[in-house]
Amino acid sequence: MLKKNRLLRRLFGEQYDIQHRLLNIILLVGILGVAFACFIAVVMHQNPMTQILSFTCLILFFLIFWIANTLKRSQLAIIVFSILFNNFILPSLFISSGGIEGGMPLWCLLGFVFPFLLIKGRSCVVVFIISIAEFIVLVIYSYYHPEIIMKMESVKMVLMDMVITMIAVVIIIASIFRYQTHIYQKQQRTIIKTVREANEAIKQKQDFISNISHDIRTPMDSIIGFTELAKKNMDNPEKLADSLEKISRASDHLMNLVNEVLDISKIDSGKSVVEEEMCSIHEIIDNVCQLLQNEIDNKKLTVDLDFSMLDEDVLSCDSLRLKQILLNLISNAVKYSYEGGRIQISVIQLSTEDESRIVNEFHIRDEGCGMTPEFMEHVFEPFARDKSSPVSAEGTGLGLTIAKSLVEIMGGTIEVVSELGKGSEFTAIIPLSIPQLTEIEEEQDIIIYDFKGRRVLVVDDNQLNREILVEAMREEGFVVDEAIDGSFAIEKLRDSEPGTYELVILDLQMPVMDGYETTRIIRNFQNPKVSEIPIVALTADALPEEKSRAFNCGVNAYLVKPVDMPSLLKVLMLFFRENKRS
Repeated sequence: MLKKNRLLRRLFGEQYDIQHRLLNIILLVGILGVAFACFIAVVMHQNPMTQILSFTCLILFFLIFWIANTLKRSQLAIIVFSILFNNFILPSLFISSGGIEGGMPLWCLLGFVFPFLLIKGRSCVVVFIISIAEFIVLVIYSYYHPEIIMKMESVKMVLMDMVITMIAVVIIIASIFRYQTHIYQKQQRTIIKTVREANEAIKQKQDFISNISHDIRTPMDSIIGFTELAKKNMDNPEKLADSLEKISRASDHLMNLVNEVLDISKIDSGKSVVEEEMCSIHEIIDNVCQLLQNEIDNKKLTVDLDFSMLDEDVLSCDSLRLKQILLNLISNAVKYSYEGGRIQISVIQLSTEDESRIVNEFHIRDEGCGMTPEFMEHVFEPFARDKSSPVSAEGTGLGLTIAKSLVEIMGGTIEVVSELGKGSEFTAIIPLSIPQLTEIEEEQDIIIYDFKGRRVLVVDDNQLNREILVEAMREEGFVVDEAIDGSFAIEKLRDSEPGTYELVILDLQMPVMDGYETTRIIRNFQNPKVSEIPIVALTADALPEEKSRAFNCGVNAYLVKPVDMPSLLKVLMLFFRENKRS
């Protein structure tokens, strides 16, 4: 009711604290009660003083209501109301309305309760003490000086005043307690819901840790086991090569797991950003199939590609995200296909009312083991695996979760149809933009660059990582110097002749002096040959905010570990092509 009624939402909405809402209840009921009392005072021809005070009290209620809800000064309104009502209006009405003979004792009782219900802090005690003290003094004084009390004209008028007062006070008190009970029950429901959600989050976290621990240990066991086996077969090239190949495959699986966990983290935190560019749908699907070609060949699968319904090949989209979606869906089809089976991949494009947009349906169908109806309800949940599946497939259990999340980020939906023993079909429906300019610039051919004699400073606190990188770069012809943290790198740059080093490869997370501080110091060198030296950040931190932080400090390029030498060499080539040998 509160959500639908605009007036109630304005007076009793969540924008106000509990004291403000209680004040509004008291004022609304009080206005009705006092207005009725004014009417009775006029009709019953009560003494003029009582009528004047009744109407003054009504004006006071409206004034306090205006201060609280128009000026938004609820505590000021409450204090002013309590002081005027308890210390001026009630004593005056007590004298002019028959004293203890009538309804005034009930009004006074209600007035004493106000400070404890509405006023925050110690002010409530002060207002209460002043009010109760004044009332006690007034009662005692009227006892010894009864002439100050203006008696009502008849017993009928006394009874009428008592009935009206009782009804008004009961309605106010009942409304207050009813509303407080409502607030309490609402808070209880919120607390119970919060506790339930917290327990569910704890359970999900425990399940996540349990699953991720299992998935990490599996490739790690392979890496450790085959490393030991390789050590024992150093003189047997065939077994050594086999062990190294299996170590490489296990490492790739472990790296894929880390990447998928990071993707889930980015999606959950809302940091997965869609970056559109012109790309070829045909080329993206071909690239994904090439990435999975080894697994496809091992299972002797046949992949049918159908582009007959692809009218607009070049579209504007986030090619990285689209490739990731298709990679997860197609790799899933490969995993759960029987040996010698068939996978069908097709794209259907549907026009929309918006001529600049086109809907793309990516269908990936396999003839594998399929899924049970029960498991289909959970297929997109993290770490979901069908334990009844006859096909045992490796994986993190995160691929379909990531695919669904990325499809939704791109404004689309994903559907699945499956039958146990007959296969599954996943359909990703994604609206994409048709670019206005269809001219695609051809990339210039990359010329193989000669790095021989180029002097580079590698800064990394991890000895093993530094050793691997230094050795790989020396094989490419670089002259490499090393530093174990930022402080040693600064010393080397300061002590060497300016221009000695042509580029710095810098780890960001290091003890003593990290890469961020090191970069800032380098950029503040007086000699431009040092301050303008290219800095390539090489870090294990793949979060977007860390990348932004690094560029803000002054790095020129940002690469994520583990080191991908082709990518690193391509970046270095760009810097060295700009800076020709002197």
